Amino acid sequence: MNIREALLKAQERLVAAKVSNPRLDSEILLADSLARTREWLITSDDYALTIAQQKSYDGRIARRVAREPVSYITNKLEFYGIELYIDNRVLSPRIETEPLAEQAIKNAPRNSTLIDIGTGSGAIAIAIAKHRPDLSIVATEISNGALDVAILNAKSILGPNHNISFVISDIWAGLNQRYATVVTNLPYVSKDYLPQMMPEVTKEPAIALYGGKGDGLQLYRRFYQGLTSHLASPALVYHESDPWQHQQLIELAKLAGLRLVFEQYLILGFSSQR
Repeated sequence: MNIREALLKAQERLVAAKVSNPRLDSEILLADSLARTREWLITSDDYALTIAQQKSYDGRIARRVAREPVSYITNKLEFYGIELYIDNRVLSPRIETEPLAEQAIKNAPRNSTLIDIGTGSGAIAIAIAKHRPDLSIVATEISNGALDVAILNAKSILGPNHNISFVISDIWAGLNQRYATVVTNLPYVSKDYLPQMMPEVTKEPAIALYGGKGDGLQLYRRFYQGLTSHLASPALVYHESDPWQHQQLIELAKLAGLRLVFEQYLILGFSSQR
């Protein structure tokens, strides 16, 4: 079986399983299986797969048919120009989160402190650290497994002498420092929406997805309850949520003495300066 035939067969299986983007996924998984690029597949579609290569690819497609996220199968995902190691201990970073990192990169004061609450894979903190080595960054996480992934990614991408300190913490627990910039992508999906979730999403860690029942903002309320005692003066705060949750979060920020300075789809940004 050559590459062209293998891709067609895989796409048929993915379509039958109602997987989104069957062509893209089939190409990504074959390229990963062969340790090649997707571009190479296109120019080498008559390449004959060995029995071992076919078996390896079939295994990856079977996992995708079972609706396992592609990033868990390949153990990699690109975020803001960096390639992260990803497994089922962490949420797969979304491209929609990149503006959060970008705002911090652009606006965090020089040589200041920054904290990433709930770092997960480390995507946001590492992207910021790569572009802003002048910052002193703290990245927190409640999950030991997720923190292990973040530490692995930081060492791999930034080297052993990076500017991120990793801490186990439940939001503000055990943290006493003040920060000039605060970024967070806390869980904000309501558990009431669980039946509507795509199968891939339900395979990601629940602790990284769900912010409680109802409006899903229980963790953000806890975040804002402890926020002001951890802010430097002046300070910037950036976080992510669904657009329908924005007005509630803007009100919480206002009560904390912050004003809205940035809003783009999922991302909100606030400043303590009037």
